[in-house]
Amino acid sequence: IKRRWLMSKISIKSTQLKFYADHQKALVLFQIDNKSEEKRQEIYSYFYAFRKLWDNEAGEGLEWSENYDGIENSLISAVYFELRGVNMYRKEDHEKIYAFFVKNMIILEDIYLEYKEVLSYQISEIA
Repeated sequence: IKRRWLMSKISIKSTQLKFYADHQKALVLFQIDNKSEEKRQEIYSYFYAFRKLWDNEAGEGLEWSENYDGIENSLISAVYFELRGVNMYRKEDHEKIYAFFVKNMIILEDIYLEYKEVLSYQISEIA
């Protein structure tokens, strides 16, 4: 599938849509990474307020973490899908990782497009 992803066009301050893979897992996530821990947690709380709606729209597997350190040992908040047991350095896992990325980024992008205005407005007050 050829597609232009929205990752760099996110209008919600201190957040980004992101693909991530390492030697243990692959992730598709909303990463909340404000330098201020207090602001990061406040931004996360705005996302979390939509949890029931987002879980219904995303179906199975959407995870929520206010304090996630699974990306290069950086503490962030995250709303994410995770695929365990894959290794980005193992060629035979590439197709599986790519299919996981495509399927789940489409879901997160659709959620973002639906909620971006209200989240952008709320978060612009604090970020």
